[in-house]
Amino acid sequence: MALDSDIYAGDPGGKADTGVGNYFVANYPPFSQWTPDQVVDAHVALQSPGRPNTDLGLYFHIPFCRKRCHFCYFRVYTDRNAASINAYLAAMIEEMRLYAACPVTAGRRPRFIYFGGGTPSYLSVEQLGRLAEGLQQHMAWSGVEEITFECEPGTLNRRKLEAIRDLGVTRLSLGVENFDDTVLQTNNRAHLSRQVHAAYEDAREVDFEQINIDLIAGMTGETDANWQRCLDINLLARPW
Repeated sequence: MALDSDIYAGDPGGKADTGVGNYFVANYPPFSQWTPDQVVDAHVALQSPGRPNTDLGLYFHIPFCRKRCHFCYFRVYTDRNAASINAYLAAMIEEMRLYAACPVTAGRRPRFIYFGGGTPSYLSVEQLGRLAEGLQQHMAWSGVEEITFECEPGTLNRRKLEAIRDLGVTRLSLGVENFDDTVLQTNNRAHLSRQVHAAYEDAREVDFEQINIDLIAGMTGETDANWQRCLDINLLARPW
């Protein structure tokens, strides 16, 4: 569940310029694939009862980052202050209220929840708590099968990891991308390899049920030897 990024950016007119293959992905399907009659279809679907035995999954988009990676083609923001972020979170909670009141979701509990971005772990501990409390006022997620939360290693510390765990997160997804500092810097990643190791150690001590790492093949500056090393690294080893 995410607000339309162009509208949030104060550029509703940007819809006319957004098409397949544009550099920034603001939403899916892209605006160029929308037609007026689909608005009617969407409202009909929302006002129809949910299908029996159909799982419900929720996606929450946090479009804020410390830096824009050179390979990133998503609509993210690196220059928003706390007031802007809080306004976005308040809008997410309001959107959750509207969806939860629709017949298609009323009374249902999600089976899966995914926090993506952007960088969900960019949020402060206080913002995370306020967001989770606000969302769950309208649709509780206790007892769901899996809650996944994407993280950039450099945004993590013990206190924030504990706050993320306390949201009910069962799978922590670390956006490592590569273990070589030169490759990370070349691609404008916000973290370095030492922060990956520190974040992983802290996450294990905080006791998440699952921890996965994301790697990206084909980054600028990557070599076959570098990629093989990334695949071979054992994060449990000290040193790597």
